[in-house]
Amino acid sequence: MDKENVENALKEVIKDLGENKKKFKQSIDFIVVLRPRKNKSEVPIDGVLSLPSAVNEIKTCAFVDKDISVKANEVFSKTILKDDFQSFDKKMIRKMIKEYDFFFAEASIMAQMAAKFGKQLTVANKMPNPKTNTIVSPSSDLKTQVKKVESMVRINTKKINAVSVKVGDEGLPSEKITENVMAVYSFIKANLLNGDAGIKHMYLKATMGKKVEI
Repeated sequence: MDKENVENALKEVIKDLGENKKKFKQSIDFIVVLRPRKNKSEVPIDGVLSLPSAVNEIKTCAFVDKDISVKANEVFSKTILKDDFQSFDKKMIRKMIKEYDFFFAEASIMAQMAAKFGKQLTVANKMPNPKTNTIVSPSSDLKTQVKKVESMVRINTKKINAVSVKVGDEGLPSEKITENVMAVYSFIKANLLNGDAGIKHMYLKATMGKKVEI
């Protein structure tokens, strides 16, 4: 797939958006349908990618100790102090995990955090870890770390042999959407045993629009 293919498909999606205006801002998704895996050496894709242009408005939650609580309160949507861990039951944890997109944790209290929240965060694929830049310390630039996470997307094909990633919305310049599409495509291609040959179909689609094949 080359950039021109993406640009042509995107023009059609944007034209459709202009002709069918809604009362809300529609997102634009990049959908990749993969071919069935034929042997055990072909493992599912499970990774995190930073898009060239951020497209998500995210809610963040941080598990911290008192040493950085003031600074954390200024940056994260919600902070949970180590001293309050035991006040959470399983139902409260499940609700919290659904409400927040990314979870951060202070390195010095990782063991206590994992003991209380780790199992459910891991199942939801939201466990704080260095790969997603979600481990913090008193010397961390918290605002920068949150900014990096805003452009992150998770790509996982363990449950379904396809990927759907938000790459933009109405108002984001076409060139930025195209860059995001190419970044996702390159990531998926690099993680497939047979590269391009492992991809069956690719589409762009607005929230309420039709799929446009690339």
